[in-house]
Amino acid sequence: MSPLNITAIITTHRRPELLVRALKSLAAERRRPDEILVVEDGEDRSTATLLRATKIPCRLVQRTLFSVSKARNLGLQEAQGDWVIYLDDDDIVYPNRLEELEAAAIRSGATLVFGSTLKVTPQNRFPVPTKHPGQEGASGFADILRCMPHTNSTLISRKDLLACGGSVEASTYFSDWCAFLHLLDRSPLAWRIPPLLAEFEAVAAGMTHAVAQGNGMQAKVLEAFDLLHLQREENLRLLQKVRQAVAQAEPFSSYDAYVELANRALSEEADAPAFTPLESPSGRT
Repeated sequence: MSPLNITAIITTHRRPELLVRALKSLAAERRRPDEILVVEDGEDRSTATLLRATKIPCRLVQRTLFSVSKARNLGLQEAQGDWVIYLDDDDIVYPNRLEELEAAAIRSGATLVFGSTLKVTPQNRFPVPTKHPGQEGASGFADILRCMPHTNSTLISRKDLLACGGSVEASTYFSDWCAFLHLLDRSPLAWRIPPLLAEFEAVAAGMTHAVAQGNGMQAKVLEAFDLLHLQREENLRLLQKVRQAVAQAEPFSSYDAYVELANRALSEEADAPAFTPLESPSGRT
């Protein structure tokens, strides 16, 4: 089978140094994207000059949007590839990322293929999804409901993502998670692979930190659930089961706390294999 045509979409806003770092990591992949699309939320005149100086072929789209989900959807509309993969400007991808994802997409026939991302904090380094079956295999709605993959290690069929509406722009936090759940409600097959493919650094100024400090993760999860429009009755049943567990829980500040709640709520489901933590690699940068 011929290789896929893949567009990598970088979303950015006023962080030129990080943008260049992310772009250089894309250029270092063994299997480079067929197209690199930089979507800047804002219209900084210096960005085009900055990108030209890197000598890395890419296309710049600028529009003032005030929303990362709108920037992702603009990139989805503008992309010329049949498949898309996103990264934010504070992400770094590993050289094996697209090589591994493309091979898995071809052999599986899935519309969404994901690996693991390393989350780096001042205290620790651990994979995302935090709990993830260690072996390669089929995945589905229930798996993503329990613990979403990170966008920078997820390869998605552009046609199918467009058909389900892309990122949910009304969401203030989980627009990508909503998109994955909509996609797997309509095109049920996803495929997981074990390798670490990318990383991101959680910083104190980021939104994740703000939500955690305010014990607001519970509200963000419930907001995401309220924005879902599911077609399959079985998926709606699973969603309601997890939503009830989240709504009845004490307020929580971390996404990992949600993962534990969701796994407990779905532990009796026949299609819910046990998830085990992946070991965080030592010394990986």
